[in-house]
This record gives sequence, C-alpha cells and structure tokens, in this order.
Amino acid sequence: MGSLAAVALALLLLAAAGVLLESALRDHDEANRFAAAPVVVAGNPELGLDGRDHPPGLGDPEAAAVPRPLVPADLVERIGALDGVAAAVPDLAFHAQPIGSDGRPAGPTRGARSLGHAWSSAEVTPFTLSEGEAPREARDVVLDAATARRGGLRPGDEVTVLTGSEGRGTYRVSGVASAEPGLTEEQGALFFSDATARRLAPPGDLVNAVAVFPAPGTDPARLADRIREAVDAGPRIEVLTDSRATEVSEGDLRLLDTIVFVVSMGSLAVFVALFVMASGFAFATAQRHREFALLRVVGATPGQIRRMLAWETLLVAVFGGALAVPAGAALAEPLARGLVRIGVAPEGLDVVVGPWPLVVAAGCGVLVTQLAALAAAHRAARVRPAEALTEAAAPTRLLPVSRALLGLAFLAFTGLFVLFGVAVGGLAGSGLAFGGVLTLLVATALLAPVLTRPLIPPLGLVIRLLARRTGRLALANSVTGVRRVAAATVPIVLMTGFTVAALFMQTTQQSVAAEWAGERLVASHVLLPEGAVGLPPALAGEAARLPGVATASATTTAWLRAAVHNDEAESVPIPALGVDERVGEVLDLRLREGELRGVAAGDAVAVSDEQAGEYGWRVGDLMRLRFPDGTERELTIGARYDHSLGFADLLVPAALVLDHSPDPLLDAVYLVAAPDADTERLRAGLDELTRRWPTATAADRTAVERAGAEDAVTETWPAYLFGVLTAAFTALALANTQVMATLARSAEFATLRLAGATRRDVLALTAWESALVAACGLLLGGAVAAVALAGSSLALTGAVRVEGPPGYALAVALGAFALTLASALLPAWRTQPGTTRTRRKDTPHDATV
Repeated sequence: MGSLAAVALALLLLAAAGVLLESALRDHDEANRFAAAPVVVAGNPELGLDGRDHPPGLGDPEAAAVPRPLVPADLVERIGALDGVAAAVPDLAFHAQPIGSDGRPAGPTRGARSLGHAWSSAEVTPFTLSEGEAPREARDVVLDAATARRGGLRPGDEVTVLTGSEGRGTYRVSGVASAEPGLTEEQGALFFSDATARRLAPPGDLVNAVAVFPAPGTDPARLADRIREAVDAGPRIEVLTDSRATEVSEGDLRLLDTIVFVVSMGSLAVFVALFVMASGFAFATAQRHREFALLRVVGATPGQIRRMLAWETLLVAVFGGALAVPAGAALAEPLARGLVRIGVAPEGLDVVVGPWPLVVAAGCGVLVTQLAALAAAHRAARVRPAEALTEAAAPTRLLPVSRALLGLAFLAFTGLFVLFGVAVGGLAGSGLAFGGVLTLLVATALLAPVLTRPLIPPLGLVIRLLARRTGRLALANSVTGVRRVAAATVPIVLMTGFTVAALFMQTTQQSVAAEWAGERLVASHVLLPEGAVGLPPALAGEAARLPGVATASATTTAWLRAAVHNDEAESVPIPALGVDERVGEVLDLRLREGELRGVAAGDAVAVSDEQAGEYGWRVGDLMRLRFPDGTERELTIGARYDHSLGFADLLVPAALVLDHSPDPLLDAVYLVAAPDADTERLRAGLDELTRRWPTATAADRTAVERAGAEDAVTETWPAYLFGVLTAAFTALALANTQVMATLARSAEFATLRLAGATRRDVLALTAWESALVAACGLLLGGAVAAVALAGSSLALTGAVRVEGPPGYALAVALGAFALTLASALLPAWRTQPGTTRTRRKDTPHDATV
C-alpha cells in the first residue's frame, strides 16, 4: 500500500504539472500594445556582437527580460513607401509616471511600468477616446482609463508627470482613452502630442518599433517578406507577424516563472518517487527472501523472478495511474489559481487538459516503477538454488560489492560537484556545489547499512541508560538487524537532509546578501524608487543640493551585450550598473584588483570575481560592449571586485549608460551627510524631497539590506512547498517500511509474549528500536544537509556559513521522529493480544515452529 500511495502521489503531481506546462506553453491571446498591427518591425534582442543570432538556452530565463534594441526612425518613411502598405506608424515609449490627485503615483496594479507615447501611435493597440479630446497643445496629455481611475483624474484636471528627460512637468488632462483592460493593468499609458512625445523621448533618431498596417487585400505574411527585402538590415532588425512577440509583458515573465515552477515540481516528483520506491521495493524484496528461496528450489529461474516482480510493479503503476492521473488533471485548475494568487502565474492563464500530459504522466509512472523494481529484484534474482534457504534464513553479507562500488561512485560524484562549485565560486558555484545533495542522497541510500552500523552501538548505549531491560534487547535486535534499520533510515535521510538543505541554502544566500549590502553601504541615506521602475535623473541634482549633504552619487541599470571568452557564446546580455566618479565615496566595492579611476573617467569597467572567472575577464583586457541604442564601445577592464551577490556583476560609466539608453532612469541615489550636518534639517529636507518626487522613498540601512537579500533570492516559498512535497513522499515510504518491518516480526513478538513479556514490554521494545532508527536517520540526514550546505556556502563566501529558521529544522526532525514511532507502534499494538488469557490463542503458528 505504501508503494501504491507513493506512485499515486508522484503521478498526481506529474499529471498536474504536465497539464500546467502544456497550458503555459500554449498560445495565449493576451492583450499587447501592438495588438492592432498585423506587422511590426523591431530590433533583434538576440543579436550577438558577431552579427549573428544567439538564442538563449533553456537555463537562461532572465534573457526574456532583455528589451528589444531601438531601430532607425528613417525606416518609417522607407516602409511607408512600399506597395501594399497603408500606414507605417512609429512607436515611441518612454517613462512617464503621472501623480494622482492624492499625491501618490498612479501606477498599474501589476508591475510598475508607466509609459508615454505619441498620440499618433494610439491606433497600434488600439486606444480609443472615451472622454475628452486628443492632445493638441504641447501641455496636453491623454491618460488610459485605468490610470485615470486610479489617480482620481478627469479631463480638465492638471496632472504632474515625471519623465526621465524633463523630470517634473505639469500637464492638462485633455482626454481619457480605453483599451483592453489586461494591458492597462500591467502598464500605464500616457499619450502626448507628437511634438511633445519627441521632446520627452531620449534624443536620437531612433524609435522603439514601427507598426505596419497593410492595404486592403494585402497578405501580412507576404508584406512582411517584402519589408525584409526592402529594409535589408540583416539580423539586426526583425519583421514580426505576431505582435505578441514585440514586447515582453509581465504576463510573459510570469508564464516563464510558471514553466520553471512546474518543471521543477515534476522533476522533484520523479526523483523523490524513484528514490522512495527503490528503497521501499528493496526492503519489500528483502522481506520476501524466503518466498524467492522456495521458488528457486522448485526450479524458478532468475529471469522468472525478475519478470514476476516486474508484473507486480506494473500492476501497482497501472492501478496507481488509474487513480492519480485523472485526479492530477482535476488538481491543475486549483493549482493554477493558487499560483496566480501568489503572483507566479499570470491571471490570463487558461488551464486546458489535453491527452499528452496525462499519457506522459502514466508512462513515467510505469517507467519509474519498473526502474525501482529492477534495482530491487537484482540481488534476489541472483540467489543460487543451493544457497537460497541459507541466504533467506540468515543473510551474511551486509552489502553486495556492486552496491558498495556504486555507492562509492556517487560519493565521488558528490565530491566533484563540491570541488567544482568551490572552484567556480559565487552564486553559480554555490548552486553547483549544492547540486551534490542529490548524488549524496543516492550514495547514502546505497551505503546505508555500512553508514548505519557504527551509529547503532553509541545510540544503543543511550537507550540502555534510559531503559535497562527493553533497551538492552532493542540494542541487540538493532545490531543483528542492521539491514532492517538501514532500510528504515533511508526515507528519514531524504525527509530531513533534502528539505532542510533546500531551504537553508536560500536563507543563507539571503543572509549573506543582506550582510554584504550593509557592509557595502557607506552612504548615510539612500533614495530608492517606490511605485515606479526608476527615478528621474533630475532628482539626483536636487538631492545633492539638500542642506547637510556632502556627497551624492547615483546609479542606473541597463542591459548591455558584452563579449566573453568561453566555448558557449561569443557575447551575452548582462545587466550593467552605471556608476559615476563619486561611487567610491558612497559604496565600498571591496576591490580585489585594479582601481575605479578609469570607470570614473569613462573609459573602463569593473567586473565581479564571479563573472570574471566564468567569462575569462582579466584586469587590463579590452571588453567590447553594445549599448541599448546599438552603439558599440571597447572599454578596458580596470578593476575586479568581490561580494557581488545582490548587487551587480558589471560596473560601467554612468554617463555612457545615460547617453546610450532609450529611457535613462536611476536605480538609487546615495547621499553622504557632512560631518557637521544638522540631522533634523537633513531629514526634513528629505521629507520635502520625497513629497515633491512621490516615486522616491528615503531608505535606511535595513531597507538597503533587505533589497539586497531580495535581489539575491526573490522568494523562499518554493523551498517550503517542495519541502512539503518531499515530506509527503517520504512519510509514505517511512510508514510503509516501518509497518512492513513490524508486521514481519509478529512471530517474534508472540515468542516474547510466550516467554513472559507483557504487551507493554513489547510496545516499549518497539518504541526504543524505532527511536534508534529515527536517531540514525536524523544523524545521516543532518550529515547530508551539512555537507551540501557547507559546500554551497564555501563556494559563495569562502567559509562555511549556514543560516536558516531553526524552528523549521526542528519541526522536520520532530515530524520524522513522531512518524517513525507511530508507524511502528500502531501495527505492533494491533498484533498484540490485550490479555494474558488470550495469549496462546492468538499466538501465530510460526512462533512455535
């Protein structure tokens, strides 16, 4: 029953994950800013520095966040002159954040993007006027209906708009426009006159995209081919007939999060199910050695025994699949709604139950059970007829040679994971070192009898001190039944080792990132964005003029394309942090080599240790970079720094980023107070500044540390959820193993009763033996977690450091301990007669043999 329950739970999760994965991969008719345009001409975000496409790999989900580069504005005229083109509309998109009547940013409900456009591009969505009129004057603006409603604004009202180029500006709401609500929930839209939009957009003869409307009767696909020939821009420019590919929305990013989550959930279900069932089947097979021995004596061949076990497990898989696969399909819908509520899946995710996820889940169930049965039946099928009864009655070998060699091989793999992780270092090395936890779990399961045997005597001494009579017998039984004890410890090792290690790795990274953020911060005050994607550069100038401020320094982020030196790619997209010449006065960058003089002068960059090791960057080398507007520059690597977790991996001159970014905004403004500054006056000045700029908030050291921790590891709830799933699997395996082991000892218990032991004595014996099993499992599980976490933290920090919620580890340990006792005591209690008078009557016949 335990194996059936484990199979059913695995298939339940696999079916649900498969349905969600197929639903996430399906085409979604999601609202997008270019929905009305049959053809869109835009830049290619996957263009490498070698002029060829370099699509991101499956393990690079961040690549979806890379914005498309801008395209030359002269394309509008060239495309508009082609046959079959009714109109070619340029699209400008720049940061424009309206302030509502309550003085707070009137941003979207999901995300923080609020973009300004020219009114002439409203038709590409389309936005249509529902109130008022189109913008005619330089100070007119049209708001989307959702933004106007959230900001309490109507036609005729004055509104303050924050932009990157102008800073603060006052406009008149000339009208309100409506579009599909799904779009305006994710990004705000403000429409200015064409001349004003061109003034507010970053300088340069570039546009974000060109929306093309075919003439009546013109096929969009053929027109797209004609545009490709006419533009002749090679791979730099893409001509798209699917407008949804033009812009990555918040919903698209959440779909990627959903895919990563369900793939992780399905992979975990397969691994844990295979691990648990292999252990359970191995123990069940060991319990049936007498049966197999008799079959071998009467002439059964090893192949027949293997086929018998294969058919048995096939029935388990089929029956479990018949129960679990339909239930998993039904679970997909509530699971999707739960993912939507916690912000992982987009609200528009439609769950569609197709046949393929269910077929694949059922096939995986058959494959996993057959693999588990094959591993379990190998030793039983090799028993020779002449040795069968002797082997069944008294197993002599603690561990077969093949199993020992395989376990040592997995131990070696674990060592390689840890060594390579430490050698790589940083966040990537930390994850690589932690990957050894899986191979270490397999090695522990294979070598469990050898690892458990030396633990039993010292633990048994403790039990003997607590209970002399039953403790001595419990120790003797455990010493002679090492394989039984080892089989029961394996699920406990998985339950405690994996679940604790998975959570503590993330909490350790968060703690380290928060500590490093605090150590890095020299500034006394920091201005951070609130309710917006960034801060206008004009804010930094006002902050620098506050009374009591000695130094002010601002940072800004942009996606650059950087040349690398490895075999995987010639260049990679990387988020770079733009810094100015005063960054060394507000932040301690922990320089390990070089200096920031070149970065301050505008002709050098600084790289993190982690990225330098991964991409082959060295101080003094030239690095080729492409900026968002397409400008390419070669800069010298002037410095290398440490402790980049939660910060940045590439520092570039802020002036270059601001000059070559389509929408320059600041991430933070750092302020250093003068030694003789009036603290109260400075705080009052900051309060007044944040009232004038409502998208800015003054942060203290704690807030900066918290932001660094969030940048390092966004969420820890997946670790909790996966811990619960693992605990559910292992609880089934543990209960199944303990119940089978206890029921198999009914004759032994009956003999003890005949010898004068009371029911209480037998239950006490069972409890002490179970306590010893739990203690062994907890020690081995703790060792697994300790090795994985030590390797992970050593790669990240260069020292062994583990931090996490002790209550979680304690709850996991107590849960494993309680389940071990309960799953052994309950069947032991049920097999024991209640009174002495019924003892002989209920004694099994086997006890007298």
